[in-house]
Amino acid sequence: MLHMNLTTVAPLSKKLESHQVFTNLNTLSELRLFMEHHVFAVWDFMSLLKKLQQIYVPHGSPWVPNPNGNVVRFINEIVMEEESDQSYGSKGESYSSHFEIYLEAMKEVGASTNIIDSFLDQVRSDGIEKALNFNLVPEPSKEFMGYTFDLINRGKGHEIAASFAIGRESIVPIMFKRILEKTNISAEEAPVFHYYLERHAHLDGEHHGPMALRLLDDLCTDNEQKEKEVILEVESSLEARIKLWDGVLSATQN
Repeated sequence: MLHMNLTTVAPLSKKLESHQVFTNLNTLSELRLFMEHHVFAVWDFMSLLKKLQQIYVPHGSPWVPNPNGNVVRFINEIVMEEESDQSYGSKGESYSSHFEIYLEAMKEVGASTNIIDSFLDQVRSDGIEKALNFNLVPEPSKEFMGYTFDLINRGKGHEIAASFAIGRESIVPIMFKRILEKTNISAEEAPVFHYYLERHAHLDGEHHGPMALRLLDDLCTDNEQKEKEVILEVESSLEARIKLWDGVLSATQN
């Protein structure tokens, strides 16, 4: 449970959760378009998480301990499951990141991964700054990633944690399930997609969401200045996500 008062951001949270994109997407072609935009947010989420790990979790050699074991534990546990969860059908014998599972889900429903694949090739070869100017990336996704990496470069640890913990939405799996039901795509036809949704809902709802909030509390520890900065960053993160959804909705209507 989060102890700091975030009532001032409630209107933005409500606006995000009730966004038209979640009720206006009803067809398989719209689902594909959504995923081709959203996949970039799935990817940059990991960069946000890895930045938190870089800041707060001892790394490199020689190792030195971090006095806040709770923070280390929360971050490492979330990283482990987001970066190396059980692959679909592996029964613990192979592991994949949630991003890679999402790519497989895209392929199952006929969404193209060509642009995200090319984007990642450019990240590997030229770095993130040049990749963010890759002209094939949908503009709403490009702007959203620009916000994320600006935060990664300039943000304080608790501000990055705020975006990570609260600037995400829990309604995407619900929307996916509704569209799959409407388009009659069964678990037999798209097993990886259904697996992704189940893991996303289970881990985020029952584990990662509450853990991220506890992490934020541990980082702020009743520090009034940090709490003010958290609120400002949460507002910015929610506004960036709303702008992304506005862009996706506009793309589906053209």
